[in-house]
Amino acid sequence: MNNKIIEKIVETAHHIYDKDMIIGKAGNISIRDGDYIYITASGTDFKSLHYEDIIKVDIDDLSYISEDNKIPSMETSLHTEIYKKRSDVESVVHVHSPYATAFAFSKKRLTRLEGFGEITSEYIEEVEYYPPGSKKLADCASDMLKNEDAVLLKDHGVLCVGKNIDEATLLCEYIEGIAKTQYIAHVLNL
Repeated sequence: MNNKIIEKIVETAHHIYDKDMIIGKAGNISIRDGDYIYITASGTDFKSLHYEDIIKVDIDDLSYISEDNKIPSMETSLHTEIYKKRSDVESVVHVHSPYATAFAFSKKRLTRLEGFGEITSEYIEEVEYYPPGSKKLADCASDMLKNEDAVLLKDHGVLCVGKNIDEATLLCEYIEGIAKTQYIAHVLNL
């Protein structure tokens, strides 16, 4: 087990929790380490996440190494499919931040704003709803992320990738920030 990676995931989970980007036990984080990923265990509370809540998973066959008989997140196949399709991605962060997730549950589109790289299209892309943990969600989201670094999962949440965990987390924060700005602007314009 790679203690440095585990410590970084635990630190990031606490940061995401403190930023109110996780509701309950919803969300997951992973970091690639060669042919393996380290991912948060199923049903973990990010507020009190510990070393033993991180599971080492083989990217190809999804076999895993766990302490305390914990199992990997139900979204493990979503993470591994992204890593298989994006060799440049070293981290995946999935959150249920309130404003961005509200857009994911609404009919309104989330407009891209300046502040995080080149604007290549008008809206943040959306993946149609498929049940959490399903192969269809893993396939569709990973396909859409071939050309994107962030997507909204309809009726679900936000999914961001990065060359490291700090970049993926910052992108989640950025998506939440633009969602909050657009929501407030909408309310002010009523």
